[in-house]
Amino acid sequence: MIAAAGVATAIWGVGSALPALAFGAVAVGLQLLAARQMARTGLPAGPDHMKVYVVGVLLRLAGVLLFAVAVTAEPERFPALPSALGYLGTVLPLLYLETRLTR
Repeated sequence: MIAAAGVATAIWGVGSALPALAFGAVAVGLQLLAARQMARTGLPAGPDHMKVYVVGVLLRLAGVLLFAVAVTAEPERFPALPSALGYLGTVLPLLYLETRLTR
């Protein structure tokens, strides 16, 4: 999240740090919520238990929808590229770590 904000600042200037941080925080929050909800199912993650994956996918999709709404409603406050970098630059490493830790 902080690295994504740093990259956004280096590319687009200081004004892009806040949108990148905001959507990085959204990604972290949704990741934590997804992990909590998946743990509540009591099922191990695997091809036989798709319910576990559906919860995470739907929560991350909610993050994409929140991104679309924020960028459309407030383009001055949430420019598309820094906001996308903040969200994707945070959620993708978290997804990678999640798969590595569940092996």
